[in-house]
Amino acid sequence: MNTRTTQSLKLALTRRLVIGLLFIGVFGAIVAYVVGTRFANRAYDRSLFDDVQVLAKQVRSAQGSAQIALSPDALIWLLADEGDDVIYRVTDLSNHQVLTGNGNLGDLPDLDINDDEPYFRSVTLGDTHLRIAYVKHRIGSVTALVEIAETTRKRVELSRGILLGSVSMMSVIMLVSVGLVWSGVGRALAPLKELEADAARRSIGDMQPLDPRSAPAAVRGLIEAINHMIARVAQAIDVQRHFVANAAHQLKTPIAGLRLQAQLALKADPLGPAHDSMREVERRATHSAHLIEQLLTLARAEASDDSLPVGEVDLARAAQEVIERRLPEAIARRIDLGFESDGKPCVIVANEVLVGELIGNLVDNGLLHGRKSGREGGRVTVALTCGDRNVTLAVSDDGAGLPIEQRELVFRRFWRSDASTGEGAGLGLAIVKEIAERYRGTVSIASRPEVDGTRVEVRFATDAAVATAVATTRTTNGERTT
Repeated sequence: MNTRTTQSLKLALTRRLVIGLLFIGVFGAIVAYVVGTRFANRAYDRSLFDDVQVLAKQVRSAQGSAQIALSPDALIWLLADEGDDVIYRVTDLSNHQVLTGNGNLGDLPDLDINDDEPYFRSVTLGDTHLRIAYVKHRIGSVTALVEIAETTRKRVELSRGILLGSVSMMSVIMLVSVGLVWSGVGRALAPLKELEADAARRSIGDMQPLDPRSAPAAVRGLIEAINHMIARVAQAIDVQRHFVANAAHQLKTPIAGLRLQAQLALKADPLGPAHDSMREVERRATHSAHLIEQLLTLARAEASDDSLPVGEVDLARAAQEVIERRLPEAIARRIDLGFESDGKPCVIVANEVLVGELIGNLVDNGLLHGRKSGREGGRVTVALTCGDRNVTLAVSDDGAGLPIEQRELVFRRFWRSDASTGEGAGLGLAIVKEIAERYRGTVSIASRPEVDGTRVEVRFATDAAVATAVATTRTTNGERTT
């Protein structure tokens, strides 16, 4: 699982949750607002009708007409309300005469209503919204319509408060839910991150299956399928490696015999007419033997098992041994082959034979391309730099250089540039890259044709954690060795 490619599973799950919670939150806020506003309006209506009943009890019957027992000032004090304006009106229905009132409440409502039962209506007069409670009250032979209205400011403020409270509550619930899910999904996916780190730490030849036991049950099937695929790939690689190794072994003997016969023929008749042909046969046989050795080295470097022992390898000593073996060839080519080091101990954990092959291929590459066409001599330098956490092995030459578009191509197997001398097989740097990656190293190449020369760098990590990871514990003949 890789958080650097497409959208991560954690983000996808959280996003879907947020979308779902958003719909739930909006729906919940609307429901809370509607229900809260309805019950609040009922409470306000009940309070308003209580005032209507109080006012209705102040209606008296006198001489066949309705009268109010309280003065207007007393009525204003009785019906006073903080926050809303209160308007009242009492109408004698026998003659539709307004007995008392302090404002306009519009036309009379429908009078076909039951006595002393609460009724409500909402009206808008100008810019003012009113909620009116009214009752038809009978006193003896007199019937009066009692109305009390109040503005809706408190109701609007309460509705806004309910809406704000609902939105705030749903927002808090959403944030807490998202936080809990984000944390929970992170903990649930932590084993997958460990599997990702395990896969990233592995060398190119490590084909051990991933451990599915710590992963969530939902993805164990996927991990098992990946393990089956790894097993099939490892099997295919082993078949290919064994084929190359066996073919190379089978070819070594006839090639060696061919070289020997060519050399004997050259010694027996050094000036014979077949001299040039025998020399070409000997040269071709030598090239074929070198190619076979490189194929064997590549097969060993690609090995996915732990058949090759590992231990501490002194890169300075290994480089000096390679240079000593290549000195006769360098002298024959009139190339100055040198070694530079800061004198610090440069030790890595690897297989000594493969490290020697890596350095040898780098030096061979420098000797092969380390001088310009038409120029005698040249210079090839092996430099070793030892740091606290990294060791850098660099081989540089002062040859014709390499175009920038070819710097990645040189690591491909059997790739050769158009300017190649024809001596190489196109496997040297491919072997270098294979061996370096086997021991968690990196290879880079720097070349500037305009100023001549090519520099190939191999960098190995030397910290204890990587050294411990590379020096894996194995069981051999009943003993545990590292």
